[in-house]
Amino acid sequence: MATTDVDQAHAKIAELFCSHELSPRTRASLMDMKLRSLHRGDVGIEFLDYGADVRIEPEGLQDFHLVQIPLAGHASMQVGATTVESSPRMASVPPVDRPFSMSWDGGSPHLIVYVRRSALERVAGQLYGNSAVDLGYGMDLASGAGRAFLRSVVELHEDMISQSRAAAPAFVQGLLADSMVSRLLMAMEMPSSETRDAESESRLVRECRELLERHATEELTVPDIAECLGVSVRTLQTALRAETGATPSELLRSIRLDRAREMLLEANPREQSVTAVAELCGFTHQGRFSALYLKTFGELPSESLRR
Repeated sequence: MATTDVDQAHAKIAELFCSHELSPRTRASLMDMKLRSLHRGDVGIEFLDYGADVRIEPEGLQDFHLVQIPLAGHASMQVGATTVESSPRMASVPPVDRPFSMSWDGGSPHLIVYVRRSALERVAGQLYGNSAVDLGYGMDLASGAGRAFLRSVVELHEDMISQSRAAAPAFVQGLLADSMVSRLLMAMEMPSSETRDAESESRLVRECRELLERHATEELTVPDIAECLGVSVRTLQTALRAETGATPSELLRSIRLDRAREMLLEANPREQSVTAVAELCGFTHQGRFSALYLKTFGELPSESLRR
């Protein structure tokens, strides 16, 4: 496929991979996308060139893994506080269970290797005896393991394009795919426990919490919060859902409830009322506040106030 239309490019990549936001990084960037996609069973090999400086914000991969290799030029991937700068010597490997964003420079056509998550976990179980493999975000293609992975990709690709002539028997096709996935696993940079702990909550989520705590009593909408943080509503929602399991509105409500409990436990029941505390914490409907409080803390707000 080839197109100069941003919407058409966006629709095709969404169909092939996942929902995402795609936008030129500058007004001068003119889309000139070229795509070639080959898939066989659980694996695929794509050539993708946007022909322009673009920013890509996926909703999340969830059920498949990608290895993204710039054949020229430069691209970057942001995962929480971690940035992976990719080039022909360093591939980026997006996470499947965390939000991330990417910036591709014009002149950076990519070779993309696709592996279904279930297939990678199956091969990891055979290779390591444990399917719960925690991959890193980058692959050093200049290393011995990285070069072996590239050779396995070339071998698989050659067999995939030979279908019209003399493709390998089905069991050999499976062996080629599994060999490539094995090489992928062996070439990956596994993150250390210290790195995982430091990134357990991304900068975006921390900044969102801080913003909500500062303005908990104000009337905040989700678009207001996203605008203050400099991200799209979709990016904010995806990040919070992945890391906290909550929506922005649910996180705000939780912060308000925690603040209300602190105030009720510290207040003198002769000088303060539940209604006044609820209003100070941004709750305007007394009955709804009491129900939420009881569900969250296992007691009525009036009981906390009398302690």
